Amino acid sequence: MKQNGLKWRSWSAPKLWQNCDKPLVLSKTQGPRLVGLSLWSKVMPIQENEKGFSPVDESHQVSQEAEVTAVPNFPVGPLYSVFLKCEAAYAMLLKSSLAIFSILLGGLMFGQVLMRYVFNSPFLGIEEIALLLGAWIYFPAIAYTTREGEHIRGGILDLIVKSHSKTQIINLCMSLLSIAVCVVFGYFAIKYAMFDFDRGRLSSYMRWPRWLWSASLVVGFLGTILALLMQTINQFLDLRRIQKEERQRC
Repeated sequence: MKQNGLKWRSWSAPKLWQNCDKPLVLSKTQGPRLVGLSLWSKVMPIQENEKGFSPVDESHQVSQEAEVTAVPNFPVGPLYSVFLKCEAAYAMLLKSSLAIFSILLGGLMFGQVLMRYVFNSPFLGIEEIALLLGAWIYFPAIAYTTREGEHIRGGILDLIVKSHSKTQIINLCMSLLSIAVCVVFGYFAIKYAMFDFDRGRLSSYMRWPRWLWSASLVVGFLGTILALLMQTINQFLDLRRIQKEERQRC
């Protein structure tokens, strides 16, 4: 093959085209690129083996980074399976209510802006209704976020502690501590809601029962405790599995 007065040898790649009768003829620029890619593909596995990496280690590392949440990702018994179905229905109801309350709150704020700046006749009761919808979004959302394991957190623990079993032990202790904190706050939330209910306290403008606002605290903390209990059980079961695998390796 002649180009610009120079002779270039044709590059063929019969392995890339096994179903073809004729080999692929590449140009002078495509040939060296193909050779470079093939050499790179041969060098990379050697470097990974020298560093001690393998596909098995990589998959094991990914499995170690999998976070244990309230929803188990392993087979469970029939009794626990029935409980999980009921809990999934509760979670769907919670998620739907959060979506509905969020839409209502956005529509309420839009209506208040129209009434205040367009019709020049603001309705003061919207402020109380907005606080009511906001309370029923904020506190139940804590329970749903805890169930899904979507709280904002730092990853410094994985950088300091390399052992997966020790990491799971720390996570288990943190879940137990979170349960204790939520039990304390839930206790005072129930007392506050019962106080509003016994006294018959009403809101200032709408004259609605005040326990409608404080009941959101009770629902939020009770749902969070339930999610943390499920997460603690799953973390304990996962810890036993990890320790069993470590003993088998030894």
